Amino acid sequence: MAMQRSPDGRLVYLHCSSIFSGTNAHVRKVKKVSQLLEQHKASIKTLTKEFTLPAIAAVAKELLERKVFESIHRARLRYPELFQPSEIQEAERAASEAEVVRIEAEAAQDIVLTSDDEGGDECPASEQGEQPAETGGTLEDNAGAGNSQRSTSQAHNALSIPKLHPVYLPFKTQHSILVSVQYLLEECCLEFGNTWVPDLMEARQWNEAESIELTKWTRRFLKYAKSLPPSAIKPVPGKSITEVLFGTNILRHSAVHRLPTSAAGILNMLSAAIIFAEALQDLTRAERIAEIKAQLQASTEEIVQHQNLLERKLTDQVEDIARRRAELDALERSFIEEMLATDKKQRIEVGSALESFLVGSRQVSNTCTCNHKVSFDETKVDSEAEENIEKSLIGMFLRALF
Repeated sequence: MAMQRSPDGRLVYLHCSSIFSGTNAHVRKVKKVSQLLEQHKASIKTLTKEFTLPAIAAVAKELLERKVFESIHRARLRYPELFQPSEIQEAERAASEAEVVRIEAEAAQDIVLTSDDEGGDECPASEQGEQPAETGGTLEDNAGAGNSQRSTSQAHNALSIPKLHPVYLPFKTQHSILVSVQYLLEECCLEFGNTWVPDLMEARQWNEAESIELTKWTRRFLKYAKSLPPSAIKPVPGKSITEVLFGTNILRHSAVHRLPTSAAGILNMLSAAIIFAEALQDLTRAERIAEIKAQLQASTEEIVQHQNLLERKLTDQVEDIARRRAELDALERSFIEEMLATDKKQRIEVGSALESFLVGSRQVSNTCTCNHKVSFDETKVDSEAEENIEKSLIGMFLRALF
């Protein structure tokens, strides 16, 4: 029977946040709160096992009035411990993201190399010159603990519990971000090219941003870079001009070839795009890309907070299931022990009755042998008497048995 006491607000938020989301986060009347809880009673069994619905509704109404369900930031300020992952979870998430980013970068790089090998965009005779060196080192900077995710995934597969990380945005959102940033970079290239390399722009007929293919522009521009005045390109500490220009190739190919990319991978692409724009001294577009990155970072963190909350809720639910499973296992063992004990008792009783029957039978036989030398007729009478005695003993045995 549920106890008449109030649940802690942390428990109510943890198990009811999915109920009071969206328009339901604006509910204030206790009757409506109770109705929603009743409708989702199956999902809050952990609470209803210990608390009554009215008690849960009262705490939920208070949280609704304080607008805790409306904002995850407000909830995090009120209950920070609910959103704090364990060190193991944090390490697993970091390793998983690093591994996925590495794999995504390699996949995009394979497309870059394949596109380069196709040779479908040869330089005009007027633009023949040295070719840029291959860039490989910068992509390796994103490499993480490769084996960690594999072992972690195997462990969780054994439990049949899916992992929520790394974070992936809806593909439409991902594509919109990448296409928007790609266009900003192409605008940046157009403005820079018209200012510093007008011959290149005229030769390629790059008259507007839409006519510029980002990867082609970087390849063509690189041979002009050394002839430009030092003031044209802002040096980037620790990076060559080749690394800066080619750092945006992955972004372009991920956008064009529709490669699913994690949020962490997109953030890395945006960082490379900011460096690109700043190197070409287009601060306006660098700031716009930085704003997109900041918004994406905030949105990703919000998703991660929700995921931490969901994992915390699942942990509580799994622990509750484990407790109930242990209780059922103990009940099952008690039933088995009761069955075995009852069976043993009945076998002992039947055995005792059978032994009593055998003892009685031997006594009758011995008496008849010692006291009589019988004729044929007497033997017949005695046989009938023994038969009657045996029937009597069998009757006694059966009564003792049943």
